[in-house]
Amino acid sequence: MTNAPPSAPNTTNRVRLTSISARYLTRFVPIIMIIFTVMISLYGTVAYHQAMANLATKLDTLVARQSLLLGEAVADGRNDRIGLLVAQTIADRDVATIAVLDAEGATLNRYGSLPSADGPLTRSVAINHMGPNSYQRVGTLVVSMSEELAVERLTYTLFYIALLGIALLVAAAVAAHLVLRATVSQPLDKMLTAIRIQRDSGAHIPIDWDSPDQIGQVVSAYNALQLRQTKTENDLTRLHNKAARAHQSKSDFVGRVIEELRTPLNSIVGFSEIVSSQRFGPDTIHRYLSYAGNINQAARHLLYVIENVLDLTKLEGGEVEPVFAPVKVEMLLRRAETAAATLPHNKGVRLIVNAPAPGFILNVDAGLINSLLGKLLENALRHAPDDGRVELTFSVSPGGTASFTVHDNGDGIPEKEIERLLTPFAASRDMDEGRYHGIRLSLPICKILAEMHSGTIEITNPPAGGAAVSLLLPPSRITESPAPSPGGDENSGTDHRAPRASVQYLHRTA
Repeated sequence: MTNAPPSAPNTTNRVRLTSISARYLTRFVPIIMIIFTVMISLYGTVAYHQAMANLATKLDTLVARQSLLLGEAVADGRNDRIGLLVAQTIADRDVATIAVLDAEGATLNRYGSLPSADGPLTRSVAINHMGPNSYQRVGTLVVSMSEELAVERLTYTLFYIALLGIALLVAAAVAAHLVLRATVSQPLDKMLTAIRIQRDSGAHIPIDWDSPDQIGQVVSAYNALQLRQTKTENDLTRLHNKAARAHQSKSDFVGRVIEELRTPLNSIVGFSEIVSSQRFGPDTIHRYLSYAGNINQAARHLLYVIENVLDLTKLEGGEVEPVFAPVKVEMLLRRAETAAATLPHNKGVRLIVNAPAPGFILNVDAGLINSLLGKLLENALRHAPDDGRVELTFSVSPGGTASFTVHDNGDGIPEKEIERLLTPFAASRDMDEGRYHGIRLSLPICKILAEMHSGTIEITNPPAGGAAVSLLLPPSRITESPAPSPGGDENSGTDHRAPRASVQYLHRTA
């Protein structure tokens, strides 16, 4: 039995209960109310005791004054004067009761019931009169005050203070809410919106907010994190696409290697069976010799493929370290010309080596440069047409760049394929089946060898036709150049090729 997933909570209620303003107010208002109530209670207590103290002081002053005024009236028995003084005392709203007693304790005048003599706001003092020789006690004055009026005034005061405090509290809460909304909730709402959009659609939206406080720092950190995540995702996508292309190129390469190996192996197996079994009889030796030539050609092609694969593997694995030493350009060209005699080619192809002016010395690895020139010549000789021409030329540009250029008069190379020819396993099948038959690793190998010498490989289609592949070396590789002849042509440094050239006619054996 599968448990049903819990229902999602109400989003509005969740946001309202967890908002910064709501959380702040639910904590701020009760705390302020408690503090305000305690302060009001303390104030009321202090104010009450102060009011009682003021009433007591007032009562003491009142009875002292009235007892002096009543002395003569009580001594003379003037009730009208006594009544007048009692009325004046009663006019004070704080006075609750007053009683004037004679010396025997009889009541001469009274307002209200006679209070208890030990009350906090009750005073009983003697009424004295100056006789012939001394003061004589002629009566007693008893006065009490009520705290009701003071309590009432204090109550009204506390009420108005409470109203003012509540108004201030409401204003402070509203102001705090607005401030929090403007400085905290608004950027957080934007951030939450951006996070929801990213969660739902994957889009990264920067937050438009700038402030010098912690919220601004959080938003800036979030935007920086989004930028970094976007860059990381783009890098991962690019690496994934690159890996996919590399995987496809490797797969294509494996398929091409299998095709390249299977074709010569089939030829070797087939022709060797014919020769070994003497299928056409023992007297057809010329035919067997032709088949032996086919076997040799297939084996050479097989060796060529394997050598290119091994060379590329070593170069990409960093197993080859160049050893630079000064070497004459004439020696490099002579070795290349000698090696070209053994390379496969079409019928009647001529190899023309344009010798430079003597004296050029390059700081290179002679073995790697010879291997590079050999592969360029092999490419050109393989694809030059019958009775075609292949030229090997050395020159130095006005900027000092040295170049070895191999130019054949075969078909040109489409511009879109030039860059792919320099990338291992990237040549299209159309190119493989056309000008560059096979897996064609020689040009990528040449590129790596050129980069070991801080150089580059450049492929162009000259206006005269055909294709030209050049090894370009920086000026720092030239350690010595021929000195200019005195009074020579000012343009002699533009092209250092001598007018003479060696021509080698290459004949392919049957």
